Amino acid sequence: MLRHGLLRYALRRLAYAAIVVWGAFTGAFFLLYIVPGDAAGGLTMGASGGDVEQLLAEQRELLGLDRPVLVQYGDALSGAVLGDFGDSLYQRRPAVEVFFEAFPATLQLAFLGLALAVLLGVALSVIIELTDWRWLRELLVSLPPVAVSLPPFLVALVLVQLVAFRLGWIDAFGDRTFLGLLVASLSIAVAGGGTISQLLTANLRGALTSPYIETARSWGLSRFDVVVRHALRNASLPVITALGTLIGVMVGGTVLTETVFSRPGIGRLVVDSVNGRDMPVVLVAVTVSALIFVTVNFVVDLVYPLVDKRIRLEG
Repeated sequence: MLRHGLLRYALRRLAYAAIVVWGAFTGAFFLLYIVPGDAAGGLTMGASGGDVEQLLAEQRELLGLDRPVLVQYGDALSGAVLGDFGDSLYQRRPAVEVFFEAFPATLQLAFLGLALAVLLGVALSVIIELTDWRWLRELLVSLPPVAVSLPPFLVALVLVQLVAFRLGWIDAFGDRTFLGLLVASLSIAVAGGGTISQLLTANLRGALTSPYIETARSWGLSRFDVVVRHALRNASLPVITALGTLIGVMVGGTVLTETVFSRPGIGRLVVDSVNGRDMPVVLVAVTVSALIFVTVNFVVDLVYPLVDKRIRLEG
């Protein structure tokens, strides 16, 4: 019975995931379509004289941009279902290949940013609960809302100014060292760490008033053991939920971060592709990002019962 319920749950979640990915693909296609200009204009840039309009028309016909929009959409969607997004309009090679050349650098940046966000958020919440000084606790509690309100690009600009220009620890443009990666990751980790700390601090306070915590204290456990070994696990469920969303935010946050730090990755690739109306590359990037988002959330939902045995997956 449990297996059937789990199977129905998984199938339902997969159906939701398919709708989300389709919606992201469709939204990206039509948003890019309604933006003024197209790839033909970029390919004919620099041409002059009376032949410009003829050259533009020839490029549009060659690229298939003169066909009805629904025909273009249908071809793009059917190809995407088969994993074929077509060739990059500028690089003249498969868009999937172009995307996955840039993908590892972004994945590295995003997941290091996520690791730093978890580390900062959990550490701050634990310190808040272990602090006896009221003034210090109130100061620490005020930090997460400030962190959440800071845009990643603003943090990135401040870090570039401080670490690169003032301290000279990294190159301001295109630094490829681990320290450069760490600083760039920190710029997208600040807001995520603030979100985690807000959720965890609120739930830790509730968990520390639970009867099982009183039992743990009666065993003579230290305050640190009570908070870290007992209360932290039960207070972490909202954080696990937030991780699914934060991964999507982290991947999205790399767009401006890679631009500010002049790092390679899908962020800069997408910016360049949108500017050049390179539809195939943009659609690959959006579809893969949506797939990552729904996959992570699906895994998070399955991990829930392992963290808290009281939770059951409903059929």
